[in-house]
Amino acid sequence: MTHVSWLEDTQKAINYIENNLSEDLIIEDAAKHIYYSGDRFQKMFLIVTGFSASEYIRNRRLSLAGQELLDPKNKVIDTALKYGYETPESFTKAFTRFHGFTPSKVRSSENRLKCFAPLTIQINIKGGFIMSRKLIPNVEKLYENPAENYMFCSCMRSAMSALNENAGFDFMFFAGVTGDLFIQLKGRNKWQYNDSYSSVCRNTQIPIRAAFDACGYEYEYVAKEAIKKDKAEYVKKIVDSIDKGLPVLSFGIVGPPICSIICGYDENGDVLIGWSQFTDEHNHDIPTDLICSDDYFQVRNGLDRSETLIFIGRKKGTPAVADSIRQSLMNIPKWSALPTAEPNSFGNTQAVVFGRQAFDAWAGTLLCDEDFKDENMLASPLDTYGSCIVMVGTNMYYIQSYLDRAIELCPDMGGYIEKLKHAYEEEKKALQNLVDFQGGYFFDADRKALLNKDFRVKLAELIRTIGQCYEEAARIVS
Repeated sequence: MTHVSWLEDTQKAINYIENNLSEDLIIEDAAKHIYYSGDRFQKMFLIVTGFSASEYIRNRRLSLAGQELLDPKNKVIDTALKYGYETPESFTKAFTRFHGFTPSKVRSSENRLKCFAPLTIQINIKGGFIMSRKLIPNVEKLYENPAENYMFCSCMRSAMSALNENAGFDFMFFAGVTGDLFIQLKGRNKWQYNDSYSSVCRNTQIPIRAAFDACGYEYEYVAKEAIKKDKAEYVKKIVDSIDKGLPVLSFGIVGPPICSIICGYDENGDVLIGWSQFTDEHNHDIPTDLICSDDYFQVRNGLDRSETLIFIGRKKGTPAVADSIRQSLMNIPKWSALPTAEPNSFGNTQAVVFGRQAFDAWAGTLLCDEDFKDENMLASPLDTYGSCIVMVGTNMYYIQSYLDRAIELCPDMGGYIEKLKHAYEEEKKALQNLVDFQGGYFFDADRKALLNKDFRVKLAELIRTIGQCYEEAARIVS
């Protein structure tokens, strides 16, 4: 199929969307209209226009809704329903994010509506925001696979894909070479939420440097203090990087301070656009959980919340994937015996322990009866416990596949790798024993079982068994 036909088909789809903006429109309808599958249509639409189809529909509807609300005869609730919002609350939230003020303030002389015009596909693309929007194509969404729980590694995977790099530079590769796949950690603060090694220890730059060395790129690491000192300069630097086709990584910007990827901007950089695992909205059913993101974030003054920026530099070489994987296996003993990281040694306020000590600390959180007196006290223990089990669960999900790749690429290490596979299989069985005993990964059967001391003592014993298996695996390489 030629690029010309792509443009023609995209224009037909846009025309169909424009004719049905006030109808019960779904993306599949537009895809069927031009005889495309939904997945193929969405990829084409993003490549041609720089917008996802859902983003285009939302922007057009909210732009039209703003114009209609200038007329005092039009009610907010009627306009919300007309443009596909089930409640005035959801419409108000979306409208405010888009225009910067609530629907009730539309006719205020102080506010100016944002205009998003229909796209017209010619040799170039006209329309959209009448400003300076730019978006790097082919930057993959984060958290497409819910097992990709280490967000720096997910961001690296997405960035390398956008740069058309080696397909072997995937999430699993970066989880291995940074150490995330082989490191268990636990905050010494009893109810501290656990994050990955590449996130918690990012300010040491050890895992960051390992990732960039493994894919052959230079990078620039900017800490929070420098960002705060000169935000305008770093916004300009982000714009320049995106203009060159290079995404920028940021810890923070939206949701909790996990790694996100900035791949676009609008209004000359006043609005930063990209992918994150989470939105800023909470899941009302589980107050400690944030809602996972389905679309790009668009954040004004985004650097106000950024704790770290990572700029991708020039390519300095093409390392062999096999060499990086080989080195990661040799690092397993070192990673399993990392010394305690004291407060402020990596930008965190709490001390963190690693390896066998992390499993022992995790088990120890269950043995203080004062923390488990009634159901109202369970929120923090469940949040911390969940982050610990997600970490070991993520590692067990990927390790066998990583080792299979290692055998293929490093056949001379086959004997060691087979022993590792067996050792990690034992750890996986120990994890499954824990999951079975507690009734699911997150106490799906009965969370109140944690109020029973005998139950918690048994849990602690099973956790220590996992730690023992973890330690045995590390000894194989050493």
